[in-house]
Parts: sequence; C-alpha cells; structure tokens
Amino acid sequence: MHANNMLEPAFPNDSQLVELLEIEGDLRDACARLTSQVGGASREALRPLLRAMNSYYSNKIEGQHTYPADLEAAIQRDFSARHDVRRRQELALAHMRLEADLESVVREKSWKEQFSREWICSIHDGLYSQLHDDFKVILDQEGNERGILVPGEVRDIEVVVKNHVAPPKEMLDPLFQHFSFRYGIENANKSRKIIIAGASMHRLSWIHPFADGNGRVSRLHNHLLLTHLGLTDGLWSPMRGLARKQADYYQALGEADQRRRNDTDGRGNLSSSGLAGFIRFWLEVCLDQVQFISGLLAFDTLEHRYVSLGLQIAHDFGRNMMHHRSKLRPELLGRAMHRLFEKGKLERSEFKAIIDASDRTASRVISQLLELKLVKSASRVGPLEPGLPFFSLRFLFPGLWPETEAIQPPQIKTTGL
Repeated sequence: MHANNMLEPAFPNDSQLVELLEIEGDLRDACARLTSQVGGASREALRPLLRAMNSYYSNKIEGQHTYPADLEAAIQRDFSARHDVRRRQELALAHMRLEADLESVVREKSWKEQFSREWICSIHDGLYSQLHDDFKVILDQEGNERGILVPGEVRDIEVVVKNHVAPPKEMLDPLFQHFSFRYGIENANKSRKIIIAGASMHRLSWIHPFADGNGRVSRLHNHLLLTHLGLTDGLWSPMRGLARKQADYYQALGEADQRRRNDTDGRGNLSSSGLAGFIRFWLEVCLDQVQFISGLLAFDTLEHRYVSLGLQIAHDFGRNMMHHRSKLRPELLGRAMHRLFEKGKLERSEFKAIIDASDRTASRVISQLLELKLVKSASRVGPLEPGLPFFSLRFLFPGLWPETEAIQPPQIKTTGL
C-alpha cells in the first residue's frame, strides 16, 4: 500500500467538518478572551509554572508519574537518589527546557516547516539528548529491556502498541513526506490550521516514527502548533486536559486508528468518522482548558487571594505565631505581592513602601519571601520578581494543579517581624 493511501483521510468528510468548525470558532473566541484578561508581566510569571504543569501531565499520561514535590526539588537541582525517580525528574526538566526553547523558535518558523521530518526529529532529539545514557533504555509492554533510544532517529524496528500495529519501518520516509504534504499547507486559513493541528496529532501518533517517546513528541508538537497560531500565549495547553481525561484520550486515539468501515467512511485506509471523533475530542479538551483557566485565574479577585496569603505568612501558616506580628499589616503585604505579580518587577524600595513598615521589618519580610520563593531576585539588592512556588497555588489558584495542594510551605528561618 502506498503511503499516500495509508495515511488518508488526512481530514474528515466535509459534512463532519461543519460541527468541528463550530467548536473551533468557540475555541478561538475563548482564547481571545483569556489573552485579554492577562497582562504581559503576569503572563511571564505564570509561564514557568505552566511549563512545569505540562511536563508533569505529559509524564503522567505515559504512566511515569513525577510527584510535584519531586519536580519542584528537581527545578532547584535537588535530585532523588532513586534511579527511577531521578529519571522522571530529568525527563520533566528536559520537557520544560525544550518547551521554553521551542516556543520562541516556532513563532518564526513557517507552517510547512513544522510538519517536516527534520523538525519532528529535532523535537525528539531535543528532548532525549538531554538525558543520561542510562535513562534512555527502551522497555517493551511487559517491562523488558529491548534496546537503547537514539535521540532524533526514526525507529529501525517494528512496533506494536496495544492494539495498534505501527506502519512498517521502510514506510516511514514516504509517510513523513505525505504527512508534510497534506498538513503543511501555508495558505490555509487559521480555522483550517486549527483542524490540521488536531488531525495531525493523531496521524503523527499513528505513524509512530520513533522507538520510544512518540506520545510525548506528538503532544509537544501539537502544543507548539497552537503556540505558532497564537492561541496559547503560555497560559494553557491541551496536556493537562488530556491527562485528566486519559481513558477518553486513548479511546479517541484507538477509534481514529480504525480502518475505514464502509463506503461512506472516507476514501482512504483509515476511518474518517474515527478521525472526526478524535478532532472533536481534542477541540473539546482545548476549549475546556481555556475556559477552566479563564475562570480559575479570576484576576478580578486575585488581590484578595494575595491578601489571604499575606495573612497566612504573618501567622506562619498556622504553625507558630510570629513575634511582633502587629508590626506587619497582612493586607499591605498581600497588596505588595499582588502589585509585584501585576508589574513583573519592583525595586525593593517600592515594595517596602507598599508594606508601610520600618525598613528593618520590611527587609526581614523580603528575606522571608525569598526563603519561601514567593519573590525572586538576581542579587542581594536587585529588583524583586514574582515567584509561584507550588505550595502557593492552593492559596492563589486553588484547583489549578490539585496534586500540588498537599505540599506544605517550607519552614522559614527569619522571625521577629
């Protein structure tokens, strides 16, 4: 069978596209509303957190769960002594670094380039070349070792994943060519490109070009397409939604893997209705995530949540009342942290002025916030920038990343405020 028939249909039937385009329109509207809510400085503060969340959920989909506390420790370069835990930590960090690097690159790339074999292999290489060799062992479905992964190289073995028999290895090159031809359409309008992003996510998974890491690469490739289209703006990704609907995700992938059922089910090797079902599922996940993030960030009430966090800090999170806490007004501390989040950077003198405490007390407050990683600074006297340590999410953005809400604030050393 020729590659141009193996991969078809690349798009669902026209009658099936009507419903999909309606959801796509809702998604674009929701993305525009979300972007308008969030200022540039706040967006920059949120991006590192959301990248960590993306890596966490992508690992979770693969059954390689990294506990948020382990992930946050890895961000601080504190790695576990356990080989399996450290591998997941390293993989999560590799995902975060690569996502950050490629988001800036992909905005300048042409649409066609993003469907080339070279680009997709570079994503795989960028992810796995960061890992130590002993973290590149490939396991089969029974957990037996079957080789070492070579970053960026297509597979030279035949693969079966659950019920999916991947195309023969000798078909990978022509399949990549057809994949690029069908989806790398430069003059397609934005609506068409969003449909392409959903369809190509399944078809890349179906090709299964690598010996390992196909799911991670297809999700990251999909995320980067949405970034290129200006839809995510660093504020959301399908990865969280796919992980939280993992059974439905795998079912939708499986149904899109099916052969054409009858003469009304497309004109290629695969099922048109199965592909339409996957795109519908993917679009609904995307829309759900945008709406979820929009409602959860709730910037109109964020200052109140920062004030509540300021009260928690003043009372040492209920562990030990601080000495002379009357010298610190929690509402002003909360207001200062919120102002920092909005602005992205404040001179220490401006932050101290908002707190309206003595210079000594304000300096101790800043030291305490640095220990808690609620603020960051490049030097001992440099400007302050906002931080979002995982423990703070249950106070500031409850429900955003539920798995982090068991993390306790660190015990702080600075007292006597």
